[in-house]
Amino acid sequence: MPTSENDSIEIIDEQNVYKIDHACLLISINRILEHQQVAEAELSIVLLDNAAIHQWNRDTLEHDFPTDVITFALNDPDFPRGNNRLEGELLVSVEMAVQLSKEVGWAVEQECTLYVLHGILHLLGYDDLNEADQLKMRKKEREVLLHLGIHPNPQDDRWAGL
Repeated sequence: MPTSENDSIEIIDEQNVYKIDHACLLISINRILEHQQVAEAELSIVLLDNAAIHQWNRDTLEHDFPTDVITFALNDPDFPRGNNRLEGELLVSVEMAVQLSKEVGWAVEQECTLYVLHGILHLLGYDDLNEADQLKMRKKEREVLLHLGIHPNPQDDRWAGL
């Protein structure tokens, strides 16, 4: 169900915390790529629990805590990074999505979609290392979520001031 014949999107489910509907997630991924005008994509989405993503975070980024998503850009140096071609791997904590979705009042799938979107935006060059970049990224996330028909809860602090 990729957006074009040049897309390859693989979902690898290595967790048993929550049964994610892979077909629905794939539809959301394709709509995100289309909205961001990505011409060609090769993505692996790995669904993990908190223990596994914590291990990855510690081993690769030296952060000793679980996180929502870790993004690895795998672009071939012969191809420019950006909207034309994306190649990467996203590690997504479904367990964290389960926990946070209860707090913010939306479905686990919507929280997972946000994590995947966040990772794709990183692959597109967005960053969140300072407040200005975080705000820019949150605005883009909100724009894309609304395009997908997902309305963030205004009580969710992540969307404050947008």
